[in-house]
Amino acid sequence: MEKQQAAEFLGVSIRTLERFAAKGRLTKGRARKKTRPVVVFDQAQLEGLKAELEAERPADVMRRHSQEKPKDAIGFRLDPFYVHKLTEEGAKQGMSAAEYARRLVIQALEDTRIDQFRDEVHALREGLADTFFAFLTMQCGVTEDKALQFVKDTILKGGK
Repeated sequence: MEKQQAAEFLGVSIRTLERFAAKGRLTKGRARKKTRPVVVFDQAQLEGLKAELEAERPADVMRRHSQEKPKDAIGFRLDPFYVHKLTEEGAKQGMSAAEYARRLVIQALEDTRIDQFRDEVHALREGLADTFFAFLTMQCGVTEDKALQFVKDTILKGGK
C-alpha cells in the first residue's frame, strides 16, 4: 500500500506514518511506478498496527485530521479579542479555547435557568402592578384609569 493510502487506512497523517516507520513499527518497501519508485507498506503490518492503535485510542474519542469531518460539525471564526478571552478563561478551567467555547455553547443551549429567572421577574412585576393598582384605587382614591396609566408607565414599562 502506498504512503497516502496507508496513512488514510490508519487514520493518521503522513508525518505520523513516517514516525511509525522511523520507530520500527512499520517497514518501508519500494515499488516501481511508471516514472520513479515509491514507498509502500505491507498490508499485514498495517492491519496489525491499526489494531494496536484502536486498542490505544477508541475511535470515537478523537477524530483524526485525515478522516472525513462529521456532517453535523459547526465551525465559525471569532475576532482575535474573543479568541484571546476564550484562551484566558479556558486556561483557568484547564481547557483549550475550543473546548471552553464548546462547553459555553452547550451550557447555554441546555441551561433553562435564565428563562426561569425571566419568567419569575415577569410574574413579580405583574404582582407588583396588581398591588399598586389596588393600593392607588382603594387607599388613595385615584381613579381606575389614572391608576392603570401610572402602573403601565412605572412598573410594567420595559417588562413586556
